[in-house]
Amino acid sequence: MTIVAISSLMITIQQSMQVTGCNLESFYEKLESLIAVMEKPSSITGDLEALASLELQIAEVAYRAEKEIDSKSIEVVRAKTDTLRGRAFWKLSCFLEQVVENIDFIMKEWMAIRDGCNNMKEYMIVSESSKSFLAKTEMRQGLTFWKRAVRHVDSMMNKWRKKQSMCTKSKDVEAQNLTLGSTSRHSLEHENMMVGHENEFEMMQDQLTRGACDLEVVSIVGMGGIGKTTLANKIYTDPFVMSCFDKRAKVTISQDYCVRNVLLHLLSSISGKTDQTHEEQDDGQLADQLQKLLKGPRYLVVIDDIWTTGAWDDIKLCFPDCTCRSRILMTTRNMEVAEYASSGRPPYQMRLMNFDESWSLLYEKVFARGFFPHEFEQLGKQIASKCKGLPLMIVVIAGLLSKIGNRFDQWRSVAENVSSVMSTDLDVQCMRVLALSYHHLPHHLRACFLYFALFPEDKVIFVNELVKLWAAEGFLKVDETKSMEQVAKQSLKDLVDRSLVFIQRVSSFDGKIKACGMHDVIRELCLREARKINFVNVIMDNQNPSEQARHCSTARVRISIQSKQSKIVVNQLSMVRNNDSCSILLSVDDPSSSKMMQALKRFKVLRVLDLASSTLNAFPSCIVELFHLRYLALSVYSSTNDRGIDIPPSIANLQYLQTLILKSPTSLAWKYSRPFILPSEIFKMSQLRHLSLDWNYLKQHESIERSWLLRNLQCLSGWNPLSCTSSIFRLLPNVKKLQIYGILEGYIRSNKDEVFHALCYLDQLKELKFKMKKTGIARPMFPTPLILPSIGTFSKNLKKLAFRGTRLHWKDLEILGKFPKLKALKLGYDACLGTDWEVGEEGFPHLKFLRLKQLYLHKWIASSDHFPCLERLVINRCWSMYSIPQDFVDITTLQLIHVTDSAESVGNSAKKIQQEIEDNYGSSVEVCIS
Repeated sequence: MTIVAISSLMITIQQSMQVTGCNLESFYEKLESLIAVMEKPSSITGDLEALASLELQIAEVAYRAEKEIDSKSIEVVRAKTDTLRGRAFWKLSCFLEQVVENIDFIMKEWMAIRDGCNNMKEYMIVSESSKSFLAKTEMRQGLTFWKRAVRHVDSMMNKWRKKQSMCTKSKDVEAQNLTLGSTSRHSLEHENMMVGHENEFEMMQDQLTRGACDLEVVSIVGMGGIGKTTLANKIYTDPFVMSCFDKRAKVTISQDYCVRNVLLHLLSSISGKTDQTHEEQDDGQLADQLQKLLKGPRYLVVIDDIWTTGAWDDIKLCFPDCTCRSRILMTTRNMEVAEYASSGRPPYQMRLMNFDESWSLLYEKVFARGFFPHEFEQLGKQIASKCKGLPLMIVVIAGLLSKIGNRFDQWRSVAENVSSVMSTDLDVQCMRVLALSYHHLPHHLRACFLYFALFPEDKVIFVNELVKLWAAEGFLKVDETKSMEQVAKQSLKDLVDRSLVFIQRVSSFDGKIKACGMHDVIRELCLREARKINFVNVIMDNQNPSEQARHCSTARVRISIQSKQSKIVVNQLSMVRNNDSCSILLSVDDPSSSKMMQALKRFKVLRVLDLASSTLNAFPSCIVELFHLRYLALSVYSSTNDRGIDIPPSIANLQYLQTLILKSPTSLAWKYSRPFILPSEIFKMSQLRHLSLDWNYLKQHESIERSWLLRNLQCLSGWNPLSCTSSIFRLLPNVKKLQIYGILEGYIRSNKDEVFHALCYLDQLKELKFKMKKTGIARPMFPTPLILPSIGTFSKNLKKLAFRGTRLHWKDLEILGKFPKLKALKLGYDACLGTDWEVGEEGFPHLKFLRLKQLYLHKWIASSDHFPCLERLVINRCWSMYSIPQDFVDITTLQLIHVTDSAESVGNSAKKIQQEIEDNYGSSVEVCIS
């Protein structure tokens, strides 16, 4: 983690320069050169144990320095006179000089050991210089921290005096220093590639679609990574199986499950939507609602990864037997669970793949995607054979081989290592092989990988949030040519390409990853490796207190509390001995504020605080004292103030904050919802990159100074239409994503004042969304809440537009077709008034993606000339719509038509278009109907 620590220190220096305006470039460049030295490939002949010790020392120096830099930078900002400011800057510069020189001296020591330096005199000179420098530093600074650094040098010298010769432990080191190769294309459903098991698939298909009229449970049993979920998914999405059932649902239970979440997922899966009323019901009501939905129609429910008989007892009564051949398909590692839930049929025991199947899977993952000489195939067959038929092991090794490329010596090294970790216990074999892939990761990817240990098992991890968290932690490799967000998304793609992380959702517009996850076997490896180096402290309900304390010994530990009861959280936090924890993430199933903030007050150096799953009844004032924060996510409601939730002006103390998320609890009914009242001082938070809000008002924004510039802000979500003024938008020169969100009255007043004309000041804007907040009050038909301004008002760079609740007239959309770069248009619930959409003459000449969702649209009049570049058409829950314009047959760019929960006639028109395109042009269009 040494390179990650130095990179994080560089980012902190960069932020200090932006906050203070001071020039610290020389220190930044020196650290940059040190990273280049550490990343330079070399043959290591020195003592690996000594190297590791020095690397930990460098990381410790870098991490502790970050806290001091933050503090000293704040002193510069708060200085009231030029003299005081100059003095504060001098202290900051002196401190940085000491830090960089200290790291430099330890680095020289590290290089001497790495290169197998046998000249003890040369080493003594370097070490004595280091000791002398550190001693002087301690006298000048008076910091006990530097005493530890001096003691470290003494310790290292004693070790060297005892050694008669250098140890050579360089086996496999070269393989561990592999750099990134070219990024390969990775499909969404890589886990759904089923190789072999054709007979098993047909047998399972037959059991599910034929047989007795009674409800039956069909089970698949096998170890982790053997392909149970892949087989179940293939069956679940098989067209023939789909045609046999009226309703289908799928849920993952996992080892640590919550009955309520299982019920909510099943209800959502059946209805295809999240119903807000479900959040307000208790578990008994949810179970009753689920049973009513399944009573009558023939249904298929997939229950994936169930671990205990108790979990089955908790939900089995929700599945009624209406003697209509309904089926439940279950996957489990435990034969006892499968037999307990069985309807009489013996569970299917998932077998390992034979050699031919193993080689076929490896071939598809590696050789089919690039050219390799014949000798590589021979080595590939050896590797496939040594994976012992476990699909997950083959997929992960394939990801590693794809990154190595045409380097035969590295392939041979992998083959030898796969062989060397084999034992009689297949679970142990799998874990050791997976560990090979982790140890081959470049330095900058290891921290990103280990961070997944903080998330609960089987959690859907949204990429936008993950990117912000990685940035806040300082994990991202510094790249002057790319933004932090671009670097983060490339890092995620690298992990996906290596099959260490899998994709769960992609954007229907451009195929970019929207959500990801981690196989439970790989997560087990991730958690083990993270705990091994005290990278995380994951605290769960049933964890032994002594085990919990054991993972809190280092300064940079990250805490993740995963609990079903919020009252336990406070006790768990009080047991954490280390106040220097840098991150706290809570995943609480039963949210409550309790005494949470009191327990959190002692963690003074937090960089990440995610309390989004815990409901607070007011904005906690103590948070403004945590000035090291880079990421803050809160869920807040007002229990006393009818006016709103006041955010104090002192929030501007959080000068380093990059991401601020303020949300209302999702379970809160609209009548209890209150807006956030934002202070104008929020514009003084110069490091903000992402500001995500629920309903809000900006207080006293007439007093905002022009010098308060949010130059780094990239994404602004939930912004009130009343605050869309020229005086504010001038302060947001680099915003690329904007969501305008407010109540009806706010939009009407904005139209009157023509505030949306101020959008012209956002010339970097690429994505714009308009959304109306539901208030539960019947809205009048007129006036229309939103009136679109002229085309000159909008950014010329605008690529994506979305409307929801805006009640535009269909003819108002004609102006959108004139946007030169508009590629995606999304029209959601109540976006437009009227039942007929006759597209204007000019149409949408550049549009590639169009989504129509929950619209009361009957007749759509359009031709291929109106959408000449359309590639993807998504129609969701448009129940009153008749059909898709048949002239779309002549759109030569069309690739996909996706129809869900809409009238049967819409699906039929999509199929007709598909058939005519094939008949007329010989090309194919994918049509998905569900």
